[in-house]
Amino acid sequence: MKYALAFAASEFVNFRLIEFISLCQLHQVPLEATILDWTQEYWSLPYVVVNFRDDAEANLVVERSVLVKYVYHVWCEAPCLNDLLGMIQNLPNDLTDKYLNSGTSYKVVVSSANRKIGHEEKLAMIEDVLNAHPVVDAIVQLKNPEHQLQILLDYEPRNWVKGPPKGGAKLRRLFYGRLIGNSKRKELINGYRLANRVYLGNTSMDVRLAGIMANIGLCEPGSLIWDPFLGAGSIVIAASIWGALGAGSDIDYALLHGMGMSPKAGQGKRMDGECLRTNYRQYGLQSCYLDVVVADAASLHRLLRAPGVEDLMNPLHPVDSNPNIGLLDAILTDPPYGFRESSRRVAVQAVERAPSTVTADRLSEITGVPLTDLLKNNQTDALLTVPHDLPHIPHKETYPLSETHRDLMNLSVRLLKPGGRLVFWIPRKRDNSSALASVPHHPRLQLLAVCEQLMNAQNSRLMIAMSKLHPNDPDESDVRSAAAFFPAEPLLS
Repeated sequence: MKYALAFAASEFVNFRLIEFISLCQLHQVPLEATILDWTQEYWSLPYVVVNFRDDAEANLVVERSVLVKYVYHVWCEAPCLNDLLGMIQNLPNDLTDKYLNSGTSYKVVVSSANRKIGHEEKLAMIEDVLNAHPVVDAIVQLKNPEHQLQILLDYEPRNWVKGPPKGGAKLRRLFYGRLIGNSKRKELINGYRLANRVYLGNTSMDVRLAGIMANIGLCEPGSLIWDPFLGAGSIVIAASIWGALGAGSDIDYALLHGMGMSPKAGQGKRMDGECLRTNYRQYGLQSCYLDVVVADAASLHRLLRAPGVEDLMNPLHPVDSNPNIGLLDAILTDPPYGFRESSRRVAVQAVERAPSTVTADRLSEITGVPLTDLLKNNQTDALLTVPHDLPHIPHKETYPLSETHRDLMNLSVRLLKPGGRLVFWIPRKRDNSSALASVPHHPRLQLLAVCEQLMNAQNSRLMIAMSKLHPNDPDESDVRSAAAFFPAEPLLS
């Protein structure tokens, strides 16, 4: 049966197809039978028609979508109103009687895209549609009806500045049908708004984009999600909304432990206990909080071990992991680009420094040795040499982006289960070069999609979705298909 998806207008248009594909895969809905048109032009339209077996399947797929607002069962579709009215007259009774001739309540709503329709025009259209039915004896109820019938009008887009045109736009398509359901996007956006979040970072991911990443990562109850550049954990929070276990690591000790200044205007220092666990508690997701680790992504393979992997100290860069095993269901992350957040890792070689001296009180604090045992001859104001065997924070060095991406992909091959998803972001300079040329490649990771988000006129960033290949799958070619790239500018509006 045909169903129409109504999207949030002009919001992350180029992310629509990969999100919908992922939601279908998550619920084992066959793609070939569901998607009628795979082109990017079609998926940039305000209304997209797909196939579902029944209303339950349609609601199941759309429920957690970030970009779909409503789903409608399409009774008929036409290029103009007169053709639509003719089709309505021939609708089978077993399709319409349940909603228009069984004593139930209903209302008819008119929605349009790319043109604003006046109230009088809407009323006239509703009257024409109802008169086209041979018999209508259901009760009209504008508030909380049992059924909502919908007329969808799709007009040609026009270049306009002060709102959509009120007249003159060319009608492309009309749909007539019944509202089946809506997604939880409104609850997601309003309920998890960053402005109301207790624990926040300077570069916390937008709630909508984090939700899209969670959908593309196939997050579901019980799946294990890791963010190796955790920050304030906004991405794993989005995954845990749907029952996934959230965990991650970051090199910034102070950020993970809620130390230092808050990015919230006027707050000053962070509050006591302000950390990722606080956010999980705020949203009632404590059961989905796993843990956080202070570590850099370059050495994470020494801390995490997939079942069956014995050699933790083996270098990360050679691909020596067993492809049959895995620990994580998805790795979702936004590595620092070196602009607002610096990209750092633990230095390969320690930096030798001259011995330092501190006061006796400070040495007692960092060693835990009683002050009386450290002092000689009651010289409380003396400076003491710091021993070299004390615990210390390792020296850090710049982490080049190319090495960041290489380590991230090798880590994914090592730790992801076969079929597990890697979703991450990379920066891009908008010039004449191909966007796909800047996408890193790994022979055991299949490229699913590259979606662009504009940052300004010169720069953008790319969300890259990959899947770990199964053991019997051939290696992925380094030649990328242009169909995998979804540019920020919609090809059609």
